[in-house]
Amino acid sequence: MSGDPLSDFGRPERAAFAAVADHLIPAAHDMPSAGEVINDTRLRFVLRSRPDLVEPLRAALRPELGEDPAQRITRLQADEPDRLAALQLAVVGGYYTDAHVRELIGYPGQEARPVDAGRYPEYLAEGLTDQVAARGPIWRDPATGRRVETS
Repeated sequence: MSGDPLSDFGRPERAAFAAVADHLIPAAHDMPSAGEVINDTRLRFVLRSRPDLVEPLRAALRPELGEDPAQRITRLQADEPDRLAALQLAVVGGYYTDAHVRELIGYPGQEARPVDAGRYPEYLAEGLTDQVAARGPIWRDPATGRRVETS
């Protein structure tokens, strides 16, 4: 994405985002609220990582939906669930990718774990996957939503 993904987000949209963020993740148990954590830098990080969220997020923050975050969420849930999903993902993504929040919850981020190719995994030795292997592959057909089994 070229340019700043926040360039079309004015004060009303940013205020609406902060209000919804605080509503979805309020301060509790020594944790900051999402509105405290997600500044322009965090939101920019999320939108550069997921540029497909820019348009639905902008629509979810439009002034016509009002100032009350609970009412905004209710209206989006009823009429525009895809835009609500984009808003929720932007809030959660901005919050949990923040270094201070990760430190507070004890999550260091993804870590590389070397795998010893010569070592037999314990979960296999314990038989934890035996039933799954015996059952065989199954899945849901994305076009129909129906379960498909191979014979």
